[in-house]
Amino acid sequence: MSLEKNTIGVLRLSALGDAVLVVPMIHDLINAKVFDEVTWITTSQVHELIGPIKGCRYIIIEKINSLGSALKNWQKLRAESFDKLIVAQASFSAHAISLMISARSRIGFDQRRGKDLHGLFVNQKIEYRDEHFIEAYLSMAKLAGVSSGTNKPDYSLAFKHLDKDWAQSYRVERRPLVALNPHPSKEERRWICSGYRSLVSSLVQRGCRVLILGGTGVIEYKLNQEILEGSSEDALNLTGSLSLMQWASILSEVDLLVAPDTGAIHLANALGTPVVGLFAVANPYLTGPYHKLEHSINKYPDAIRNFGEGNATDFHDRVHDSRAMGLIKFNEVWDKVSELLDLLKVDER
Repeated sequence: MSLEKNTIGVLRLSALGDAVLVVPMIHDLINAKVFDEVTWITTSQVHELIGPIKGCRYIIIEKINSLGSALKNWQKLRAESFDKLIVAQASFSAHAISLMISARSRIGFDQRRGKDLHGLFVNQKIEYRDEHFIEAYLSMAKLAGVSSGTNKPDYSLAFKHLDKDWAQSYRVERRPLVALNPHPSKEERRWICSGYRSLVSSLVQRGCRVLILGGTGVIEYKLNQEILEGSSEDALNLTGSLSLMQWASILSEVDLLVAPDTGAIHLANALGTPVVGLFAVANPYLTGPYHKLEHSINKYPDAIRNFGEGNATDFHDRVHDSRAMGLIKFNEVWDKVSELLDLLKVDER
C-alpha cells in the first residue's frame, strides 16, 4: 500500500463485545471521508459477527498462539503501511501484532487505561476520562482528526448480512420473544442459576417464548441445561448451536435480552434490542448498554462497598468476588422485564 494515500488502520482483535463497541469509531472514520482507505485488522470471528462494512477493508489475522501463526500474520502484514494506526486494544497479543505493521503514528489509550505496557507501542494517547468504552474509542477517532460531532454511536453500515427471515422463524404469533444469554466470560459475573430458573418460569407464564443462548463451552452448556431443567417447550435451548451470524440475527429479532456483563449486551444494544443488563462486578457506566441503562440492574455500588478491595470512587474498579452477583434479586429483575413487556405491542405484529 502506498503512503501517497491518506490511510488509517484500526487494530482490534477481541473480545466480540469489545469489537462491537469499536464499530461506531469505524463508522466515524469512514463517514468523515478524511481517509482514502480505512482498514480493520481483526479476526475471522469478528468479521463473521459484524459482517462487511461498506468503505472498510478487512485484514483477517490469527491470534498468535504459535510461531506458525505469528509467521502467517507477518506475511499478511509486512507489506501494509498506514499514515495512522489506532491500537484499540491494550493486550500483549495486540501489541505483538502492532509491531508487524508500519505506521507513521500510532494512537492508543492513556497511561491509566493502557495495560500490558501499552504506552510503549503508541506515540499518541487519548486523554483519561471517566467514560464508557465507546467514548474512549470515539476519542481515538478524534485524535486521528475525525469527529462526528456527537457521541451517538452509528451502526448503520454494519450487520447487513444478518438472516432476519431465519430469526423470525423462532417467533410464535402474538407472543413476545425473549432471549437469555446467561454465561459471561468470567464466572464472577454470572448471576445465580435459581434466578434464571425463576425468570424462565415467569416469562413462560406471562406468555413469552424464551430462547437460551450460549457458546460451546462445557460449563456454559451445563449451566443452561440446569436453567431449563423441567421447563416447558416454550423455553428453547440454542446453546452451542448457532453461528456468530445467527447469534446476531437472533438478537436483532427478539423483543428483549436479559444478560449479565457479556458481549451479548453490546450486540443487542447495537441492533436496537432492549436490554435488561445485570451488573454488580463492573461499573455499567463503563461496560453497560451505552445510553440505555434505564432497564438494567446496577448493584455495582453495593458490591464495591461489600466486596471491593480498591477505592470505592474509582470509575474502573472491578469486584472479584463470586458473591457480588448474588446482590441482584429476582424481583428486581422481573420488575424491569415486566416494564419492557408492558411496552410491547405484540398484537400489531
